[in-house]
Amino acid sequence: MPLPRGCRFLLPLCALLLLPGWASAESEGTPVFDRGEKYDLEHKIVYKTKEEKKGDKSDKKDTKTVKAVAYHIKNLNDRDPEVRQSSCEMLAILGSPDAIPPLIDVLRPDRKEPLMVMLTAHGALVKITGKNFGYKAYEEWLSWWVKNKDEFLKKLDAGPDEKSKIRAKAANELGLQLMRMGEFRSAQVHFTDAVTADPTEPDYRNNLGLSLMEQGRFLDAMEHFQELTGINPDLPQPYMNIGRCYSRMDRSIEAEAWYKKATAHDKEGRLWDLCWMIGQEYMKRAEWTIAFEYLDQAHVKAEKRRPPIREPFLHKDLAITHYGMDQFHSAYKELMNLRTLGYEPDPGLLAKVRKALKDQGIDPDEEDKKAREVLRGNNADDEKEDAPKR
Repeated sequence: MPLPRGCRFLLPLCALLLLPGWASAESEGTPVFDRGEKYDLEHKIVYKTKEEKKGDKSDKKDTKTVKAVAYHIKNLNDRDPEVRQSSCEMLAILGSPDAIPPLIDVLRPDRKEPLMVMLTAHGALVKITGKNFGYKAYEEWLSWWVKNKDEFLKKLDAGPDEKSKIRAKAANELGLQLMRMGEFRSAQVHFTDAVTADPTEPDYRNNLGLSLMEQGRFLDAMEHFQELTGINPDLPQPYMNIGRCYSRMDRSIEAEAWYKKATAHDKEGRLWDLCWMIGQEYMKRAEWTIAFEYLDQAHVKAEKRRPPIREPFLHKDLAITHYGMDQFHSAYKELMNLRTLGYEPDPGLLAKVRKALKDQGIDPDEEDKKAREVLRGNNADDEKEDAPKR
C-alpha cells in the first residue's frame, strides 16, 4: 500500500540516520570500538579536535601556534636528521602537549635515530612534560603517556607544585655545599633529588653533570649536559662543560670545538670561566701569549662581576703563563695575590720565580718589602690629610 505523500520523505531520512556518520548529539565523538592510546600512538593515529565556532577569539589567537606545531611534528619524519633535530628544538620552545606522542616516537629504537636527534627529542619531552626517563627509555615514556595522559593535561598549566620546587631548591643547595667540600658522590645524590622534584630547572641538571664530572665519570656527565642542550639550546654552560669533560680526557681538539660552541651561545659575554678554560688549553701546548690573552679576559670579567669573583687557581695559571713568557715580575705579583686571598702559592713555582729574579740581580722579597713600606707611607699621608683640622 503506498504511503501518503507527506510521509514519503521519512524513509530516506531514517536510512541516513542509520548510517555510521549520523549520530545523536549525546553520542557525538564516542568511538564504537577503541583500541587504546598505545595502539593509536604506535600506528600514528591522530584524531582531529572539534572545530571551534567561527568568531572564537581564542581560536584566532592560537592559529599560528597550532600551525607551527603541526609543521614541526610533520618534520619529525623528514629525511634530513638536522631538520628533525631542529623541529625537536622548536617543539620544545612551543611547549605544546600535542607534540608529546610524536616526540616519544622519535625515541623508538627501530627508528635508529642519530644520538643528537634523540637527545634533542628527549630534551623537548623533559621541558614539555617535566618528566625525565632518559632518552633510551622509549617503553617507559610510552607507558607513562598511556597511563597519565588525562591527569597530565589537567595539570599542564600548573607545572611542579610549590612543595616540589621547595624540595628541589633545598636538595640543590645541599648538593652545592657538598661540592665545595669535595663530597662529589654525595652531592650527586642530592642533585638527582633536585632534578626529580623539579626537572624544569636547568641548573639542577647542570649541577648533576658537574658532580659526575668531578668523579671522573665524563661520559655520564656529558650525557646530562647534552640533554640540557636539548632542553634549552641557548644556554652556553652545557657546551662549556662538555668541553671541560673532553679537556680532562686529554682530547684538546674536541674540547676547543665545544668551547667555541659555548662562546657562540654566550651572547652577553658573561662566562668568565669559559675564557679561563680556553686559556688552559693553550697552556697545555705552551702557547703562552695566546693563553695569557684568554686568562686575562677571564680575570677582567671575573672582577667586573658583582660581587667580584677572585678565583685563586686563575691567579696561579696567570703566574705560570707569565713565567712561561719570562715575565718574572708579573709571575711573582700573581703569586703574592694568592697570599692576599688567603692561599699559599705553590712552593715549587715560587722557588723558580725567585731564582729567575735573583739571576737578574733582583731580590723579590726585598722589593716586596719596599713596596709595602711605600704603600703604608702613602696611606699614612692620606689619613693625615683626612683628619679634621682644629
